[in-house]
Amino acid sequence: MRKGSDVIDKVVVTYDTGEKVVRIIDLIFDQKRNQLLGFLVAEKGLFRDAKVIPLEEVQAIGLDAIVVNSKESVVKAHRVPAIKEILHQNIVLRKKRILTTEGLDLGGLVDLFFDEHSGLVEGYEVSGGVFADAYSGRSFVPAREALKIGYDVAFVPPETSQMMEEQVGGIRGVVQATGDRLQESAETTNRRLQTASQTVNEQMQSSVESMNRVLQEASQNAGEQLQAVTDATSSKLQDLNRDATASLTNNLVDPAEQKVYVIGKHVERDVLTPDGNVLLLQGQEVTLVDAEAADRMGILDELYRATGGSLTVNISRNLQAATESTSNRIGSLTHSSAANLRHSVDSLVGHVAIQQAKGRRVVQTVRANDGLIIAASGQIVTESLLDRAQTYGKEAELLNAVGLTLATAVGSTASDRWLENKVQLRDGASIAQENLNTFWQALKVKAENLQGRGTRAMKKQRIEQALGRPVTRVILDPEDNVILNVGELITHRAVSQAEESGVLNILLSSVYTKEPEISDQELRASEYGMAALAHHGNGVK
Repeated sequence: MRKGSDVIDKVVVTYDTGEKVVRIIDLIFDQKRNQLLGFLVAEKGLFRDAKVIPLEEVQAIGLDAIVVNSKESVVKAHRVPAIKEILHQNIVLRKKRILTTEGLDLGGLVDLFFDEHSGLVEGYEVSGGVFADAYSGRSFVPAREALKIGYDVAFVPPETSQMMEEQVGGIRGVVQATGDRLQESAETTNRRLQTASQTVNEQMQSSVESMNRVLQEASQNAGEQLQAVTDATSSKLQDLNRDATASLTNNLVDPAEQKVYVIGKHVERDVLTPDGNVLLLQGQEVTLVDAEAADRMGILDELYRATGGSLTVNISRNLQAATESTSNRIGSLTHSSAANLRHSVDSLVGHVAIQQAKGRRVVQTVRANDGLIIAASGQIVTESLLDRAQTYGKEAELLNAVGLTLATAVGSTASDRWLENKVQLRDGASIAQENLNTFWQALKVKAENLQGRGTRAMKKQRIEQALGRPVTRVILDPEDNVILNVGELITHRAVSQAEESGVLNILLSSVYTKEPEISDQELRASEYGMAALAHHGNGVK
């Protein structure tokens, strides 16, 4: 689209010889058909005819010149009947007044806009009248609004007055544009971002599903490994004796780590040497000498457990490492997915941002680099104008011309939708976090089950080793009732009473472990056991 005043006074250059032949004086257009017919290059004189260039002879309208085919493109007006008739009517466009059919003066015609290829007049520029330049700027009147262009005035429908009053320009244009920026409709924005939202939702759903698959695979692998460790450990704890227990402890926790751990700790129960002597009493602090002595006697593992050492510390450490690795994978996947989502949203929103200009009125004329008018001041932005702006890469200029900036348009377009997507992303992250928490809780439960099994197995083994052996001290309940006296044998009943009274640990720590020297006479019990043959009268006394 070109502006009439931009063409006037341009030099005309021939394509075949490259000569500058004439300059444009005026435009010749048919007001009845809103059609540009050509250009006036020489006015009619007393003894000479006017000279014109028909529009079909024009090859290009450039920023600095108009290119025609040859010198023969400049012809006398009487050789083109349509142009001759227009010149004969002597209708002057500039300053022609525009009146509504109700008699309201809307101002004067000061210019026109035309398509350089077809010559079709797309609209007129109006100034003055009831709308002063200082307040409302110059108004754009689409050519289809004009009813009739006569010798002195042009008539338009009454609604054209309202349309011109609503156009944004001058001081009111600035105020109106500012107000429009502050009154963006969330509903309109959401509609325009529906396509972007659908794409984002699909990508986000894919990312969440991918994260869930990773969690499930990690949980399954960790569960299988943990179950294998649990089964192996339980089997060892149930089948092995004291030496097997020590071996298990050393396998789970390196003896060097045991020694470092126990130094400076206080024992929770008495620690006895293999020959039944007391190495450390309950509450006593373990020194380096004590730790080395326990290591020499092969009871370092017992000292380690007596100071609260955990058999599952390495297992927990491995589980923690597996969990951290899984968490890092999830975090990396989430970060990558979020980056891809942001890139997609930015691309889609950038394409949608220019749509913010549609339906607005242009405050200032937007031109291409070659001077072509993309949008005239006062013109309403239509789909064709958007296509023209995108073709010439003038989207930012068009946004600015309607009172918006690219950042404002993108921000207003994306703000509400991005908030919704942010909520959806947060929900997806919450789901992933819940899955991770569930996975971690499952690992903790399995670890606790493993530790519980180990504790129960060791307790059972200590009870089995204590049964039938004498105690080395008096075992009292919390009310100072004697459960067992010194030298009395530990029975199942004694174990039950000690456990009910909360002194089972004291009982099991007071077992005499040294092998007694028993004579043949002492081997003979004074009473028969209830399962003995003699007890049923079948044996020999």
